[in-house]
Amino acid sequence: MKKTESTNSRPRGWQKAAVILLALIGGLVLSFLGFGLLWSGIAWHVQMIMVIPFLMLSYALCRWDKRAVDSCILIASGAAPIALLMTQFRDTQGSHLMSVLVTLSWFIGIISGYYCNKMYPESSKSEQNETLS
Repeated sequence: MKKTESTNSRPRGWQKAAVILLALIGGLVLSFLGFGLLWSGIAWHVQMIMVIPFLMLSYALCRWDKRAVDSCILIASGAAPIALLMTQFRDTQGSHLMSVLVTLSWFIGIISGYYCNKMYPESSKSEQNETLS
């Protein structure tokens, strides 16, 4: 009986691969969405709302996978190429500040999702207990 309990607590190979792919693809897709918002000319302060999808992705992957730091690093790795490209854009006054702040807000969203997961770990356990009942 102990063997089944210990094997159930370990993540399976397919789950690790799925988390890696979802984190990388999710970060890349969300960064493309943020780049599309920039390209379409939406105001800078409205683009800061992109913190919410990054927060939700990070929170969901941290809930699903127990190695939350790995998931957050992978999301950031997926978003990094477009983030580096976005920092090259200038605002109307010739400053890079707003583009850097927008991309920084993405990474703040990723970190916030991680900390939200750390703040409320019991809710996922109670949800699992209700599902098993």
